[in-house]
Amino acid sequence: MSQWYQLQQLDSKFLEQVHQLYDDSFPMEIRQYLAQWLENQDWDHAAANDSFATLLFHGLLTQLDDQYSRFAQENNFLLQHNIRKSKRNLQDHFQEDPVQMAMIISNCLKEEQKILTSAQTLDQGKMKD
Repeated sequence: MSQWYQLQQLDSKFLEQVHQLYDDSFPMEIRQYLAQWLENQDWDHAAANDSFATLLFHGLLTQLDDQYSRFAQENNFLLQHNIRKSKRNLQDHFQEDPVQMAMIISNCLKEEQKILTSAQTLDQGKMKD
């Protein structure tokens, strides 16, 4: 089960913490659409390696293109628009510094894991009571 799916099952107080992780520089909709792909990449390595970060940056753009094509097949004009806008924003923000993007994604994934861990710890504490 993906980390992203697990997060969506949490109580609203934990979901609020997840909402705070995402903004226009790395929008939640990209996290949603590309959850499995994002979780399968080594963002820590990319955050320390410019050429690997560039490779993942272009991989991310390709994934967004693929998602755009899926939305086009579904005739989903609004989601096509949103994915194009997100792709443009990522290019504007990170084309010259893909390491920065890798650092942001790496941090988001780590913070998500912390949120999951604290939710699980709370659940275990409730079960003992």
